[in-house]
Amino acid sequence: MSNKTIRISEGGWSWLALLIGPFWYLLNGLWKKGLFLLAIVIISVGLAAPFILIYCAVKAKTDLYEKKIIDQSKVDIDKI
Repeated sequence: MSNKTIRISEGGWSWLALLIGPFWYLLNGLWKKGLFLLAIVIISVGLAAPFILIYCAVKAKTDLYEKKIIDQSKVDIDKI
C-alpha cells in the first residue's frame, strides 16, 4: 500500500467554486455531483444559479476531501 499524503483542507470557502460552480466539480472529477448541480441550474432556467454557486463555494473543499479519502481507501485487488 502506498503512503500518499493528502494535502487538502477538510472544508472552507472556495472562491473558484463560487465563480464556476458545477464546472468546478466536473474539473475535479466529481462528475455525478457536477452534472446534478448543472441539471438543477438548467431545469430552473438559471433561477437556482445563485444558490447553487453559494452551495458550491461552501461544500467544494469538503466534497473533494471526501473523494480523496474514498479513493485512497480503495483496495487494489491485483496487489493482494
